[in-house]
Amino acid sequence: MNFDIDGDAPKAEHKIFLDAQVVPILTQADSICFLRGEASHTGSDAHNLELSKRRANNVLAYLISRGVPASRVKVQFTGESLAGTFLGESSEARGVSVLVARTAPVPAPTPAPQPAPTPKTTTKFKLRMLGGLAAGGLKAFQIEAIFFQIWAPSLSITSFYEYFSGGVGKGRGASLSVTMKGPFNDFSTTSAITTTDFGGPARFTSTSAGPFSVNFLNMMGLPSGVATIPNPLKIDTGFTVGISMSSSAGGMILGFTGPFVGP
Repeated sequence: MNFDIDGDAPKAEHKIFLDAQVVPILTQADSICFLRGEASHTGSDAHNLELSKRRANNVLAYLISRGVPASRVKVQFTGESLAGTFLGESSEARGVSVLVARTAPVPAPTPAPQPAPTPKTTTKFKLRMLGGLAAGGLKAFQIEAIFFQIWAPSLSITSFYEYFSGGVGKGRGASLSVTMKGPFNDFSTTSAITTTDFGGPARFTSTSAGPFSVNFLNMMGLPSGVATIPNPLKIDTGFTVGISMSSSAGGMILGFTGPFVGP
């Protein structure tokens, strides 16, 4: 955060953080990074969208200059849409959100005997929240950005999704809550599908304060005739900092998909 007003160049403190916390992970095999450029409300929507894009791309350029393969970094930009209700400049809104994840390589197959072909679909999955941010305004408008990982153990495949929404939320005034990584939650589907089939419209409902939370995820973009069991999913998440009550309609956006054999 705290890019210069109308500035898009990473500062010295940004580079120190990236060198210490991000580059060491991304220069290793089996890793992925999501970057999301953001901006304050000051200025036009189009200007701020382009400004957030430049900020994210400049962070990407710095990571590449430090030896990070460009293929491991996914870039998004949201302009001022996550800047909350404050209409002036905000150092927290002038930033680039960073999420880094590690995946495990699939072990080399045993030469003999040849393993049976791995099925392409399954009905058994695990889901966990990697992190989430919920910000609400005084008029009960809620912005949520949540990252999920869906894993098919029998396929040794995992997919990462970003759930992004604006909806109805309730907190104490201008509320803010941050949720840490949680455990894997088991669920199944009524028909066999793969980990890339969970994108599309979704609804997330949450009531949380500290370690106590109740969360439901209803994924409505599954292939025709397919539903999750249970539906919606009741999921355990990590520790929540802050207080949040929200129900929002948004979408599950598919990111990286790759091999994964377990946490």
